[in-house]
Amino acid sequence: MEIGHVYEMPPMRPDDAHTTYFDAGVLKIGVEYRNLTPEALVEYYGGDEAYVEELRRTAPLGIEDRGVSLHVFDADGQWEYLRFDLFDDAPHYHYNHRGGGRNHIIPFDETAHGPIAEWAVSKIRTGEIAPMLAQAGAPELAEGLDAGVLGEVAAQVAAYATELQARLAATA
Repeated sequence: MEIGHVYEMPPMRPDDAHTTYFDAGVLKIGVEYRNLTPEALVEYYGGDEAYVEELRRTAPLGIEDRGVSLHVFDADGQWEYLRFDLFDDAPHYHYNHRGGGRNHIIPFDETAHGPIAEWAVSKIRTGEIAPMLAQAGAPELAEGLDAGVLGEVAAQVAAYATELQARLAATA
């Protein structure tokens, strides 16, 4: 059984000018504050009418939310395999399958799992991100994880995400 929604389109890449990256061995983790609006989606995907039509059909372009995103890339930053959107209204995470633009979005159940920020950082810190990377098509990254590096980087990511959320949410 597959939960969530699968878009046959690539995920929206982070804005590098507003993303801070942390090197984590075989991974690079970006932390970005996002203000997601229908207009931002159309602007990003506007060059491809099929993508805009898919958004209209599946989400009626009513998507509006904001918060910190944790982007999990391979070390060279070429492909984002996972994303944790620690959003205010509809927290969720993504499996971004390499090679076809398959973007699988899973709603997050905070009642069952607690706050998404703590859950996501825990997945990184403990290495429990490994099966998620394999699910997204990167078993080689899952096998190359270094627990010591992940623990250090997870603490940095958590501190920066908390600071960024507080600072930018106040101005949004």
